[in-house]
Amino acid sequence: MPARRKSVELSIKRQAIEWIASEGGGVPSRAEAHFRASDWRISAGGFRQWWHNRDQILAGQGNRRRLDGGGRRPVLGEAEDVLVDLIYNRRLLKENVTRDWIAAQARQLFRSSRTEEEHEEHPIRFAASDPWITAFMQRN
Repeated sequence: MPARRKSVELSIKRQAIEWIASEGGGVPSRAEAHFRASDWRISAGGFRQWWHNRDQILAGQGNRRRLDGGGRRPVLGEAEDVLVDLIYNRRLLKENVTRDWIAAQARQLFRSSRTEEEHEEHPIRFAASDPWITAFMQRN
């Protein structure tokens, strides 16, 4: 059975990057032998990947384990920001914001945000389903 993936904090990745830059001579694979003596169980490929992403890792926060930007992009993209603004404006006017209203506005924004050429080249069905609304509400 293969070993499970072990997540590593950015502070430890930062420590390895600093060692590679100073004592490792900029060669990430040299770090495997050095840190294996310190009981780190990380492959040379892991060090190479950290070295490749070093700018993002050095800019990241220390207690996190993953970098920002992973995962699927929202279907609506920038139209989600418009939808959030519509919701805030409606709430400021003390009007109810229901899940059905959010779904209707999302469908309308999706239709208006795409041109006919985009729709013909990359047809995407967007239904604003109940799970999508739940995830949207958690994101915003």
